[in-house]
Amino acid sequence: MRKKMILSGLASVTLLLASCDVLPDPVGPDEETTEENDENTAQTTEDGDTVIIESRIDSDYYRPVITEEGTYAPSLNRGITRELNSNVNIKTFEEDLMRLSQRYFSTEDHFFQEGQFLPAGTVDSWLQRSRELTEEEIDDGEENLGLNPEDNGSTDPETRNPNYLSSVLEQDYYTQSEDGMELAGLSVGLALNSVDYYGDQGQDIQEIPREELLEEGKRIADEVISRMREIEGLETVPITVGLYEQSTRDDFAGGVYISQGISEEGATSVSEWEAINEDRLVFPIEGMQSAEGNQFANFKSEVEKFFPNLSGVTGIAHYMDDNLATLQIEIVTQFYGKGEIIAFTQYLNQAANSYLAESLPIEIKVESLNGVEAFLNRESGETEFDIHVFD
Repeated sequence: MRKKMILSGLASVTLLLASCDVLPDPVGPDEETTEENDENTAQTTEDGDTVIIESRIDSDYYRPVITEEGTYAPSLNRGITRELNSNVNIKTFEEDLMRLSQRYFSTEDHFFQEGQFLPAGTVDSWLQRSRELTEEEIDDGEENLGLNPEDNGSTDPETRNPNYLSSVLEQDYYTQSEDGMELAGLSVGLALNSVDYYGDQGQDIQEIPREELLEEGKRIADEVISRMREIEGLETVPITVGLYEQSTRDDFAGGVYISQGISEEGATSVSEWEAINEDRLVFPIEGMQSAEGNQFANFKSEVEKFFPNLSGVTGIAHYMDDNLATLQIEIVTQFYGKGEIIAFTQYLNQAANSYLAESLPIEIKVESLNGVEAFLNRESGETEFDIHVFD
């Protein structure tokens, strides 16, 4: 899984290209081109305009739809997620929503498009606090669109109304028919604050209990769906909603989705909420009492003995249903020659096979001041690592 995430980052322009609202009528894919392929191929029209990328490098990726001109159409609310607490939250907020969307929109017969229905101005207005409008504002046609609770004036974390909603992410999914690409449904991610930072410099902290966050998140989700149903083209399509609990500013692991529901065709609220049991921990800061945490500690100790110039060895452990699903290890050091890099990478391969669980998908990234020096990856069920030392 972690390999897929890395590949998505390296090839995001290729893999996640999206079309604008008016989609061309692409030529239908045949059976051969829907199979997994190591290369992306683009089908073209007779006049040479690129229409659709037919193949995928992995079955967990969606095929993108692009414009007739072959241009990339980014999300209409691009940049809104920059308000999240960290880059890792931005990454997991988007990637995990795409992964969870596969429950409703399979990668086999659905195509991905970045959000084209919620403009940045609209989303920004939703992220504001609710407030009572003045008569002048009402006369000017302004609306009270803020989805966060009204500011009650309190600065006491025990009594103030926190900001629950931090960001909104939209993803669109299409299917192919004889008449062209048809909108099959949307996925919406709502990023929620487990901690609300406030004050002039954001120095004050208000913790929000999970139960309270879920209750408010579901309230906000129903209102978002109700508003989206008024948008042309979204009156009847299914819309899934995921509630993402973002991690704090000093947490390098990233947040997780805690619940997901769906608004069936035409419904103005979300039903069938399902709890999501996932967690991300940073080894060795936390989680070391577990068996995999102990394995990581042994691996870290051996690596530090072999190469004493290390600046740090950390691991991001992603748990699903209380089982470790992936482990991403990052090693930071300084090298003084190519021989050191090669020797160290070879030792990492040996140590990882000796100390880390065989059945676990693992990524190991070695970085220095010059950037990524080496990368080792092992898929679930594999016994050997794929290794690359960068020039």
